[in-house]
Amino acid sequence: MSALLLSSEQRFTCAQCGRCCHRTTVPISSGEADALRRAGAAKWFDEVGAGDASRPTADGAKADPFEAIPRHPGLLRIRKRLDGACGFLTAEGRCRIHEVLGADRKPLACRMFPFSFHTIRGAEASGRENDEIIVSTSFACPTVIANEGAAMTAQRGQLRTLHTAWDHAFPEAASDVQFVRGHALSRAALARLRTFLTLMLDRPRAGDPDALPDLRANLRRIAALLEDWTRPRVMRLEPDALVEYMDLTGNYALSADNPPPQRDPSRVARLLFRGFLFAVASLQVRLDRAAAAAKPALVLTLARLLAHVHGAGPAVAGFNLRRAMRLPLRLDDPAVHAIVHHHLQTGFEALGATRRPLLDEIALRVASLNAGIVMGATHAARTGKPAVDADSLAEGLLASGDLSHADAGGRLSALLTTLAAGIEGLYLFPPLAPPPTAERAGRT
Repeated sequence: MSALLLSSEQRFTCAQCGRCCHRTTVPISSGEADALRRAGAAKWFDEVGAGDASRPTADGAKADPFEAIPRHPGLLRIRKRLDGACGFLTAEGRCRIHEVLGADRKPLACRMFPFSFHTIRGAEASGRENDEIIVSTSFACPTVIANEGAAMTAQRGQLRTLHTAWDHAFPEAASDVQFVRGHALSRAALARLRTFLTLMLDRPRAGDPDALPDLRANLRRIAALLEDWTRPRVMRLEPDALVEYMDLTGNYALSADNPPPQRDPSRVARLLFRGFLFAVASLQVRLDRAAAAAKPALVLTLARLLAHVHGAGPAVAGFNLRRAMRLPLRLDDPAVHAIVHHHLQTGFEALGATRRPLLDEIALRVASLNAGIVMGATHAARTGKPAVDADSLAEGLLASGDLSHADAGGRLSALLTTLAAGIEGLYLFPPLAPPPTAERAGRT
């Protein structure tokens, strides 16, 4: 049986907040749609959505609740109601399909969220019994960010059942893992990579092991290690020799007292990050139902937003990046530190969870974090806060998480991979104003 790789600390139990029902498109198969039609789903569909408990029942659909997805033959989606939410969402944040037919009759895409599966075999594996199924979670879910609910490790049986259903509906051949494009990585080397990145992230401060780990310094250590491991001559090593080299250099980097010296990211990396930030912010504008309805005004707003992100225009659509970038990210706040650490740790533990090369996967994880920090700073600035606290950071990560579902084989994914700036993007963390002197001196 294939091994199921789960995050060691991730928790999740659906809190019925309804965010995913408002923000995402729910794809369903034609078979699922036909079964729901036969069950009378049109009667439970709400075209308007008053948004309060005074309308406990739906008015019924005036048209088919399901519509075709352009350029995706065989797939449909649940129509949105006027307020932008799924037409089957109740005012209490529950699913009418779930209430009437039970959880197992909900569309598979709904049952999947916030989980996703990807199967890898490693360069030396053969046969499906040697496959590794990586389970990752979406940071577009508030409960995932808060890390609340049952431990994923306690849900292994349910997750395996869910994966079986997903694999039956959308079978995916196990893929090899590439460190960088064109260079496959053995299963043993992948295990070393996950281990060393998580150990480096948790590396204690020299002389103060009880203090919170210095995430700024530790990300610099990780960047330097990745720069070493992806050198052409290292990539040409045989699999066993590469594992030996990773053990040697990884253990040395862990034991070294002094991190690599502070260095500024290149101008190119900064420019690319502004493009990544624009992608995140523009998606938030598009998800605004009122803004998206007026096409000419939307185009103008996006053009002004692009200019603002690059420092050539005033604040727009609620984004004042100049003001936001002056706010500090207080990593000495345990709640803020926990969210940042959790975001990075879950990504490192689940390396190989996409079809991207691992280096791109790492860079995208950090770019999403950096963008979430800036979006959190815009939230903090709007609410008059002097720094990015845990609540604002969580809001920011939700915004950047909305963009994380780009298919690894699509054009948007390729663009985001470029904008993430590779290893250089790790030196951008955090992308805000320098912290107060005490924190900068290492006393967080």
